Amino acid sequence: MMTKCSNGRSLLIANKSLAVTELGSNLMPCIVLLTAWSVSRASISFWESLIKFLLNKGTTYFVCVGTFSEKLHDDIDELIYQYDDEHGTEHSINMVTTYHADDTLEEVVDYCVYATELRDKDKGCILAILDDSSEEDEKMGILLKKA
Repeated sequence: MMTKCSNGRSLLIANKSLAVTELGSNLMPCIVLLTAWSVSRASISFWESLIKFLLNKGTTYFVCVGTFSEKLHDDIDELIYQYDDEHGTEHSINMVTTYHADDTLEEVVDYCVYATELRDKDKGCILAILDDSSEEDEKMGILLKKA
């Protein structure tokens, strides 16, 4: 679901399986919010193909939230370094990854929407990849829609 934040930023909220389709070819997911409330969603194997796709689309900011967000954050950093080595790229130079294991959902939404840098203001958007079966993600989706 595409919406506009109060600061004018475009926000796309999708589940993992629909994120690629809903992005289409016109949007650049500059900032990506990933949730890791469970061990399975903190596994890099769960996210790897999507993260590589997002790197190729121009993502420069990964915001990880949830109980296991520090692990996901560390694994994303390693994946980016590995990706750079394999492809001769330098994504890691301009990449920011953060984790928010102890922040409230409100703090994470405020951070993601208001404190991050959207490098391409025309095509750039925030992409929040939420789990349809997660109570925390449902709450986050509501907060994001109000931001």
